[in-house]
Amino acid sequence: MSPSPRHPDRDTIPLGDIELHDHYLPALPAGDYRIEATHTLRTAPDENAQVVGVPSRAVQRFTVHAPQVAIDTTAVVARQPPEASGGRFAEVLPHLVLGDPLLPWERPLRGASRTTPWLALLVLTDDQLTGGTTAPTRTVSTTVGGFLAPDPAVLKPDLPLEADIGLDDPCDWVQVPTTVFPEVAPRLDEIRYLAHCRGANTGDRPILGIEEDGLFSVVVANRFPAAAPPGSPPDAGTKNIVHLVSLEGHERILVDDPDFQGRTSVALLSLCSWSFWAYPDGKAHFRDLAEGLTRTPDGSRPATREEMWLRLASPYQDTGDTPAARRQVARRINDGYVPLPYLTRSGETTYGWYRGPLTPVLPLATDRVTTATTADSLIGYDPAWGSFDVSLATAFETGRALALADAPFAQHLIAFKHATRDLADTLYHQATSSHLPPDPGERQRPPTARAAFGTLLDGHLLTALGAPPASPGGTWSPPAPPPPPSNPTQELSAFLRSDTARSAVTRALDEDDGLKEHLTPVVKWLGRLLLLHPVPFTHLVPDERMLPPESLRFFHADPNWLDALVGGALSVGAQSSRDTLQDRIVAAAVRARAASEAARHRDTERDRPNENPADPPDTPDTPAPVPGSVCGLLLRSALVSGWPNLAVRARDRAGEPLPVLRMDHLSPTVLLCLFDGVPAAVELGEPQEGFRFGVEDDGLIPLRNMLRSPHSGRDLPLGEQLGPDVTFSVLDHLRPSADGQVRVLDVGSLIPALAAALDAAHGTAVGPIGPADLALQMVRVPEAIRFNGPEGGR
Repeated sequence: MSPSPRHPDRDTIPLGDIELHDHYLPALPAGDYRIEATHTLRTAPDENAQVVGVPSRAVQRFTVHAPQVAIDTTAVVARQPPEASGGRFAEVLPHLVLGDPLLPWERPLRGASRTTPWLALLVLTDDQLTGGTTAPTRTVSTTVGGFLAPDPAVLKPDLPLEADIGLDDPCDWVQVPTTVFPEVAPRLDEIRYLAHCRGANTGDRPILGIEEDGLFSVVVANRFPAAAPPGSPPDAGTKNIVHLVSLEGHERILVDDPDFQGRTSVALLSLCSWSFWAYPDGKAHFRDLAEGLTRTPDGSRPATREEMWLRLASPYQDTGDTPAARRQVARRINDGYVPLPYLTRSGETTYGWYRGPLTPVLPLATDRVTTATTADSLIGYDPAWGSFDVSLATAFETGRALALADAPFAQHLIAFKHATRDLADTLYHQATSSHLPPDPGERQRPPTARAAFGTLLDGHLLTALGAPPASPGGTWSPPAPPPPPSNPTQELSAFLRSDTARSAVTRALDEDDGLKEHLTPVVKWLGRLLLLHPVPFTHLVPDERMLPPESLRFFHADPNWLDALVGGALSVGAQSSRDTLQDRIVAAAVRARAASEAARHRDTERDRPNENPADPPDTPDTPAPVPGSVCGLLLRSALVSGWPNLAVRARDRAGEPLPVLRMDHLSPTVLLCLFDGVPAAVELGEPQEGFRFGVEDDGLIPLRNMLRSPHSGRDLPLGEQLGPDVTFSVLDHLRPSADGQVRVLDVGSLIPALAAALDAAHGTAVGPIGPADLALQMVRVPEAIRFNGPEGGR
């Protein structure tokens, strides 16, 4: 995937809005180039002057690299309809979203304008492909040399390979019969309308390793999927196969009446492919899946608000007429606890209550968590019921185990502790040594004996050494050493507890020549730990019944659990009471910096792929606010796999977006979101760059405003529908076909008819229709589901 410049206004686009552009052209198309320079020396400035010697000539060859026979799979951001999905897709135009906005225009097509893409989406059925029967999408895997080898029955592309492409390089290709190709392939002058560029704010999406510049390219198919006719059985699905193909080298057959030179099939490079099933009735629509999240796991009834918290369903009621023991169980389960087997240190088998960091209630913070030095000190015991609470002890052990398992972090942490110990020793000796003279006034004492000697050299010592020796005035005797401390350990501990030592150590955490160098990698790792990045999923959701398939669960983040987690990680390397005391001195400052790192972590990850040297450095010198109450959601649904860049937006009571601390896929079907604050509303929506294309069930599309200024007495925002009855029939502009399942847009007929309809609807000429204009009219309204807080409906 070729790099692209970061969108300068990436995060200024409002969440949910998109920018549409006709194309995003590279400065120089891909290919092999030659620069030739000739220098002629003449006897005079006049062009007719005599030439001296032979003209000098220099030639420089170079290649502009771009994908040609294969693309990086990470370039594909989304496929619509989703891969392997089934639904009512007959009125949806399949499309592909690419994370590289330049890719469709990086290669030129012969005989076409610079704005014509070299890629196209072909929608086919199994009977419209030849060969490749062992692959789900009927592709054939071979080498470039094998693909280009002449075949009397197969028309191969006239493909000039770039210098970096070898005949042994792998590639995939498909065969389309010559009887099918003219029906489904776009014409050369139609291709430019089937791709465009989009800009979107990516702050409400998971980070998927894509270029986080907010620019995407979209390639749209010209054919509606094949589906069983209305009235067919609901399970009468039709398999549709979509191929992103290269048209380079096939320009001569992208016409109405192509000459296939006696061949029976056409060979096309397949750069990406997937399949889906189109049914008469919907089975995997966004709306159906989203509405399913609002129901109980068995789908029998709508779920209550209480049932959408991350917890088990209690078998008992927390009411006055419930027996005390069962009521205790109900209260524990309603608070998010799960009973799990527990083996005590003495070998006894019992059970313990466990609750992870994601809870349906917000526990009160307790100071004992931040001062704990062992996991056992955090085990809770309820003598009234004889039960253990192992939640915080598990968090402590988890943090310690994760720290020990990460060798680089453990090394950084030990180095930080050694540096802190050396600093504390230096401060203690400075305070107790009689060899460092006290400084008069408010001038600071030299930190070491070496520094004190340097101070003498800067004074009158050299002058005194050059003067003649003076006669001794009396008998000299060496100074008496100070008496040894009666209890060195106690005095050192008292010094470490003093405000002087604490302030000096804390100050050194921010100094370049202090502890900052050792602290920075420790803080970065702890920031990720606070966002639960390395924590096993079973520690987050200890029972699968808490998050059943096709469910959405909300939670608070337990600050005590997170404090215990960090405490366990920081306990590595503590070998004595002195180490424990030293850790307590810096713990508060380290935890605060780790929290700031957690707050800035997502922004750092979004900017990392760009590696823009102009961006400000991400260091503790630019502190981020410490997160407050952290809340979030867990989504387990086909929405996650079908819409991998699903948009999740949380807003506060004022309607302002809440900062996203983390949004990641924990598995292909599980999404975790953490927000800085308690949301008043959460919205799950189709991503802006992945809007669906197509028509309504009646084949109509609503026409949208294309003028920024008021017209015909109406002041509508750009892209707003002109009215409920202002529509256009797209299905009136299909290519003739004897097969009712082959419905291909006749773009040559569609564009002028759509332009005339828009002019009439606006009451004025709107100008020529480009790819972005067509996308604006053909895009289907994105669907979203909104969950409100207790004061509103769902």
